Amino acid sequence: MEPVKGYWEQSATRLAWRVGDRVAWEYHFDPAGGKPYFHPVRNEAGAVVTAWRPADHPWHRGIWWSWKFLNGVNYWEENAAGISEGRTMLRATRVEARPGLPARVEQEIEYLPVLKEYRRLEMTGPRIGWHSEFTAVAPVRLDRVPIAGEPNGQTWGGYAGLSVRLAAGVSGLRDSEGRTEARAMHGQRAAWVEFGGIRVVPRQPSRWYVWSEGMNYFSPAVLYDGPWELTAGEQVKLDYEIWLP
Repeated sequence: MEPVKGYWEQSATRLAWRVGDRVAWEYHFDPAGGKPYFHPVRNEAGAVVTAWRPADHPWHRGIWWSWKFLNGVNYWEENAAGISEGRTMLRATRVEARPGLPARVEQEIEYLPVLKEYRRLEMTGPRIGWHSEFTAVAPVRLDRVPIAGEPNGQTWGGYAGLSVRLAAGVSGLRDSEGRTEARAMHGQRAAWVEFGGIRVVPRQPSRWYVWSEGMNYFSPAVLYDGPWELTAGEQVKLDYEIWLP
């Protein structure tokens, strides 16, 4: 297989990978937007496979990260002005992108006032290496909507963390265990899941949140099995590999 030929295109708030005359994907990091995200992501045919702020969930942003509840405060949903109850603030972004070489993005993000994140993305065209270090500023409980079978549980509970929202009509769902139906994957463990040509690989097998009824969405749901409790100064490190079409 021949190596992918492309080049970086950069501005103060955006890094894109171009292949030929088209943008294959873009990473946006405008501090005014709060949560960085990948969109659009295009497949080899040039079709956009990610969804950005769809009408049913306008806080969904292609490929992005968001916690759900920190100490009971909602950092996920947003109001009509795009503001969450819990504020996510992008404090700094450093980009190194040189012709013919992998790009590196380092970011400092705060989930006010209880959590800080250092994020490092290593980008080589279609492959994204994602490393996040979360440090508790104060004691913090990271939580999600309870899942079915728990008190006040919901069939749609369990989501938080790295997420992928796909465009309507996108197909090609499968996981490392050979499953191809969202209901069969949901809540199960797998080494990776691929949907619409986007593959997410956690460092360790994860439980997955996978949905394809009414919306196309998947996530290695780090809090699916239950909340995390961090003391002040305690740190959690998470690593992913993301393959884009």
